[in-house]
Amino acid sequence: MRSCLSGLGLFILLTSCSLHSPIGSKGNPPTPPTQDTTGIIEGLSIPENKIKSETGIITLENGGQSLLSRLWLFDHAQKTIDIQYYSFAKDITGLIVAERVLLAADRGVKIRILIDDAASKMYSHGVQVLDSHDNIEVRIYNAGLMLGRPDRRIMMLFKNYNRILRRMHNKTVTIDGKASIMGGRNVANRYFDYDHYYNFRDRDVLLIGKTVKQITQSFDEFWNDSLTVVYTEISGAPHKKWYNDASRFDRIHKKAANTKKFSQHMREQVKEFPAYIKAATKTGAFIWTDHIVFISDKPGKNEDRKDRKGSACSDSLMNLIRLAKESVDIQSPYFILTEESKEVLTEAIQRGVRIRLLTNSLGSTDNFEAFSGYQKDREEVLKMGITIHEFKPDAKERFKLMIPEVQSKLNYKPTYGFHSKTLVIDKRITIIGSYNFDPRSANYNSECITVIRSKEMAEQLLEFVEEEFLPENSWSVSLDHNPDSKASIIKRIKVTIKKVIPKKLL
Repeated sequence: MRSCLSGLGLFILLTSCSLHSPIGSKGNPPTPPTQDTTGIIEGLSIPENKIKSETGIITLENGGQSLLSRLWLFDHAQKTIDIQYYSFAKDITGLIVAERVLLAADRGVKIRILIDDAASKMYSHGVQVLDSHDNIEVRIYNAGLMLGRPDRRIMMLFKNYNRILRRMHNKTVTIDGKASIMGGRNVANRYFDYDHYYNFRDRDVLLIGKTVKQITQSFDEFWNDSLTVVYTEISGAPHKKWYNDASRFDRIHKKAANTKKFSQHMREQVKEFPAYIKAATKTGAFIWTDHIVFISDKPGKNEDRKDRKGSACSDSLMNLIRLAKESVDIQSPYFILTEESKEVLTEAIQRGVRIRLLTNSLGSTDNFEAFSGYQKDREEVLKMGITIHEFKPDAKERFKLMIPEVQSKLNYKPTYGFHSKTLVIDKRITIIGSYNFDPRSANYNSECITVIRSKEMAEQLLEFVEEEFLPENSWSVSLDHNPDSKASIIKRIKVTIKKVIPKKLL
């Protein structure tokens, strides 16, 4: 099976072969992205009739691979780009994505950007600039906390105060209604192995074909929901003098053109995406199937449920685990039991199902609140019979993930956290998405998952999963031993303080 993943290896090689190549400088602007009018399906040499009946899928394991895949899709968009993220940062990867979106809009592509208000890390001016383009519209989900004028935000907050905890955690990008990338990554350096201090081991899946229609339908539902606000309603941006200034996009273009941050070589590698898909198709890493479904929670999740618990995603996951016969492998950055998940997992173990969990250690986590909840549950989880491994902040596999042009200058020192949300059931069913095993994903945040019923995909993904359970990548946890003491005293104090937060809110 290792040979089936050679297509992935090829693209990793293509995106990282310049370990000692020149990075460039601000004084040497890069060549602009290729303005190729070839569409996605034609550019990837996929028969048009193929995408009507099946879906092509491949996981995007490292950040460089995932970022460059997005950029190629943006460059070959012909009609539409739909972007839905919990968070969209203003760092270098956020600026690179923003510039490619602007260039697509300049070509006449219609772009819709939907981001959650509470977690937006793109400063208001940056959102306003994008929204000011004639072919780009920005909308904010559940507004009232972060973006826009204070008076308008307060008004939104009063309107939605009872929904303050219900955030949009979905992460999808869809091009021309034909290709989508969804999974655990938001738009920020740390999700693409690009940060100098802290990165995530994360996972996306690329889908081309039939299932993409389901993602578009979900996006439309959020886009048109009453909780979603046109950005100008909370910012008043059209009244600003610069809103029609022709030079208003220069700042994004200038920063994105910095080849010290994003080298000319890496820009050239975007063009290699079709070669990656071609090689992955030959090896079987890129597969076609009609046994795949995209599931998304509804906007305003649980507002129509009496107990305000559960959702389409959590219900689907629990039902799939109830049907497990042999094994359930869980990867979740945060793991906090709900009443339902405890019952379902206990019943599975009593049926003889082997359950393994990989989650963050205290040393690798970025979320002390969530870890405090997991820490409360850890002993109980072990007594239930679940095998636990905790990710190491210096996991050996990070060397496979890091972008050499970024990390070689840093001597590969950044800490790594775990952010992949993946389940493999009975070595036949794979679930990849935004869903964490915690009360927040179960009951508050809207989430999305892709369920893939394919033995081939499950076998491929299990190779990555098995590697992450190895001692060089994670610690084995028992009732007598855990790696909390290996974390700094500051982290241990922070987690202790956070234990006052009720578990149901984590």
